[in-house]
Amino acid sequence: MPKHFKRGVKREHHFLKGLEKPLEEIASIPGVKKVIPGRIYASDSRGFEIKVTRETQTGLKLVAKSDGSVQEVFLVVDKADRERVWREIEMLAEEWEKS
Repeated sequence: MPKHFKRGVKREHHFLKGLEKPLEEIASIPGVKKVIPGRIYASDSRGFEIKVTRETQTGLKLVAKSDGSVQEVFLVVDKADRERVWREIEMLAEEWEKS
């Protein structure tokens, strides 16, 4: 695994509060090759939420919200696995919202 990756998650930059464990769970889904956290933006969001927003050329784009901030997260996923990975993330996201 390249430098800055641990448990499939790139750790060169910061994460939102509470995002590290869910990203590790996402990285463990079969078919997910890399999890790359992106930019963090200020927002008026409350609570914690992760959802898949769209497909990209190399995989999927997620948006994570946590107490006043939003972070983009990019996944590298093969085209054949994207729909299944998307569904699995949606199921996990429901569990994270309950806890």
